[in-house]
Amino acid sequence: MDSVINWAKDWLTAHSYHVLGGPELIRAVPWSKIYRFVTDRGNVYLKWSAPAYAREAVLMARLAERFPADILPVLAANQAIGAFLMPDGGEPLRGKLKESYDLQIVGTLLGQYARIQRALSPDLDSLLALGVDDWRMSIFPDLYDDLVHDSGLLAREGLKTAEIDKLQRSGNEVRRLCRALADFKIPETLEHCDFHDNNVLLDAKRFLINDWGDAVISHPFFSLAGFLDSAVRNHGMDVGSSVYQGIKDAYFAIWLDLETPAQLERIFEIAQVLRPIEFAFNFRRVAKMTTTEEFEPYTGYIGEALRRFLSSTR
Repeated sequence: MDSVINWAKDWLTAHSYHVLGGPELIRAVPWSKIYRFVTDRGNVYLKWSAPAYAREAVLMARLAERFPADILPVLAANQAIGAFLMPDGGEPLRGKLKESYDLQIVGTLLGQYARIQRALSPDLDSLLALGVDDWRMSIFPDLYDDLVHDSGLLAREGLKTAEIDKLQRSGNEVRRLCRALADFKIPETLEHCDFHDNNVLLDAKRFLINDWGDAVISHPFFSLAGFLDSAVRNHGMDVGSSVYQGIKDAYFAIWLDLETPAQLERIFEIAQVLRPIEFAFNFRRVAKMTTTEEFEPYTGYIGEALRRFLSSTR
């Protein structure tokens, strides 16, 4: 990491930042590291990503140009070493929601995010040209078949032979569900793939949607399914609660000119069934680019996700 840190220090010095402290490593996973520099112009964050995720800098820069009120700007990027610099965007929203889960705040965020997705739906070719992975409904079933026939990976994930056999026989059901989603009028678009309240920064004035390294082109409602899964897991939210429904309604509101509320509920139901597969795709990317030892803390994530899918199709 020395070359990455030296590049960041050189850029800060060349652009009249006086470094007062750091770099302090604040997050480290096999595919990404984030460091914080304390400077006379506020905190600056250095993010390094492995090659499979290094497109994040160009994607964030593109998003920040188009949605400057919603996306943290990129101060500088070095694609050759997979690194970029960002200013301080505030604290993660999760901390505030842990104190008090405010549906109005979350509803505003969901509407903000859905408007970004909708605005980007006509621009898929330009996003794909940046290197964003293509997981659209026409491709999703083939990705599924490839995953579930990776018997070595699934065995390491703890799946039993009978479970693997059932997954391999479920390809037609995945195709049916993908066709059903594609038949609705909701367009495919940019999907954050890790959209939850800890990847949203809150300053005094606004929300900034952050950490776009996992982003893909897919069905937008996977974002809602993932956000609500996180809310249940991290905030103890009841699936039958008015708050849970309120979050859905805030997201649905951006699409109501395309489908009825009943149809949007049906789309969400299908997205919930397929979302664990998308989660498994995401961690398979990690498995492919890490050693067995590096991936060990995440072993079982793919297996658990695929079991969730199987349980929803019984």
